[in-house]
Amino acid sequence: MVCVLGDGDFLMTAQEIALSVTAGAPVVFVVQNNAGYMSIRGGQRKQTSRHIGVEFSHPDGSPYSPDFAAMGRSFGIESWKVTDADSLEPTLRKAVQSGAPALVEVPTDRDAAGPWVPGWWDFPVPAYITDERQNEYQRARATEQHL
Repeated sequence: MVCVLGDGDFLMTAQEIALSVTAGAPVVFVVQNNAGYMSIRGGQRKQTSRHIGVEFSHPDGSPYSPDFAAMGRSFGIESWKVTDADSLEPTLRKAVQSGAPALVEVPTDRDAAGPWVPGWWDFPVPAYITDERQNEYQRARATEQHL
């Protein structure tokens, strides 16, 4: 089983590593590290034209991030940080073939999805709302998720 998630999400659910170790579940955690809660940033920008508290940055504005591979090792699982595109596939193969919980950290650009794209972590607009928000939401979701 492979679990692909962002670094912000991983920080909210890292305890799942402990469960996978305890249960012996061979889950491979692929952590896309873009140094922040970028889907939330996109939603804030779209709704309010600003963002607050979503980028992992030092006071001088330079980004920081936890070392997720080290975090995985601290739970006692094999962990890697992929530093170039050519290493991704062989690293994922090693992780999956290990037959044990593992973690692969993949550094990702903060704006890979674009600076204004909200994530789909939010609840969909209910069908009974028929104004432009519903139509805009459906078009954007279909485009982003290739529906």
